[in-house]
Amino acid sequence: MRQLNFGLPISIDEKNGEVRLGKDILCESAAAKNFSGIKHLAYNEGEADDNEHCYTFYQNIWTSQDAPVFQQRQMTNGITVLMPGLMGYECRKNSGHYHGLPQGHTSTLPEVYEVLCGKAVFLMQQSHGFLDERGPLQVERLRAFFLHEGEKVVVPSFTAHCVINVGEGPMAFGNLSVPCPLHYEPIGRMHGFGMYLLKVDGQLVFVPNSRYKDLPQLEIGRPRECGKLGIQFNKPLYTAYKENPEQFEYLWNPEPYGDAIDTLYEG
Repeated sequence: MRQLNFGLPISIDEKNGEVRLGKDILCESAAAKNFSGIKHLAYNEGEADDNEHCYTFYQNIWTSQDAPVFQQRQMTNGITVLMPGLMGYECRKNSGHYHGLPQGHTSTLPEVYEVLCGKAVFLMQQSHGFLDERGPLQVERLRAFFLHEGEKVVVPSFTAHCVINVGEGPMAFGNLSVPCPLHYEPIGRMHGFGMYLLKVDGQLVFVPNSRYKDLPQLEIGRPRECGKLGIQFNKPLYTAYKENPEQFEYLWNPEPYGDAIDTLYEG
């Protein structure tokens, strides 16, 4: 068992990826997804068994004492465990989605992610017209961020996001967000994101998805810290939010924070 730096006593079984919660920790729900649920997004949907376990998601994790701090702003959090290994040549990933536009907003709501163990690539593609079904999905910006344990990313508005396990063991990541409509359909009809990440002869290789037209050049980046936005690599999101919820105002009020979120990344 390995302790996760989540801000609560939570551990992971590094053999099977199962998450164990400490005493008095609540978890609202848990759900697993096999390859059958994401094979329409795979580089080659015939290269893995339908029953192969891909990932498990644990939603709304907190103590009864801390719950009001999150619930008063309708915040949600969770832990996702992505299993290791390949789907044929493709690295294990989750399905990915866009956030919808909530009533009263001109920007979709951001989300914060943190790597709790393992090595991850966060794939982000920005498309303001992601609900337009007249032709291929048009991508304005395509970025990949390599993250290690403790590092965090904020997903900007109008940006689909997908997480990929590029390590040797289970990779766990946490999230913090405000509930909003989730759109899986734009990614589904394109059979995945603009890039697939394969491992060939031990090397990571990005391969374009030919269903997209006029893809922008893939940008490779690293995350940056920003204390004003609650993004500190040595402090879990759970702890940072509990100590100062107002630092995360951009999660429910994104419009004034677009420029600040853009400064969180370096090329």
